[in-house]
Amino acid sequence: MATLFTTITSVDVADGSCEVIYDSNTRLGDRCVLSGFERHGPAFALLGVLAVVMAVGAGLGGSRPAALALMAIGLVGVVVTLATDLKASGETGAIGRFYGNAKAVRGPGLYLELLAGALAVAAGLVRLVNPRE
Repeated sequence: MATLFTTITSVDVADGSCEVIYDSNTRLGDRCVLSGFERHGPAFALLGVLAVVMAVGAGLGGSRPAALALMAIGLVGVVVTLATDLKASGETGAIGRFYGNAKAVRGPGLYLELLAGALAVAAGLVRLVNPRE
């Protein structure tokens, strides 16, 4: 859920100021800093809620199917992050075409997405390896 509000990628122009972009082109300025919600909409929020439900089922309920589902949810999160966000976080896009000194910067949200997915996979795996009697 924290990834919805943290920066996944941003484009640095004029020493970190997006105001330079907003002043000349507001449409481009809106793409200067992208959060998880701007990259994926509510999809990762839904994955997060589903992961919590499956974690409760796997942990408190001792459900092996919930553990497998938790692993699958984590894997989906990691694959989506690696397939879409990792590539996008290294590109300046349209801003780079207008500003030669533009530089793409990966934000903490990118790493939070990867960490959350990996932890979900690990939690499901721990449940499968360590079954309750």
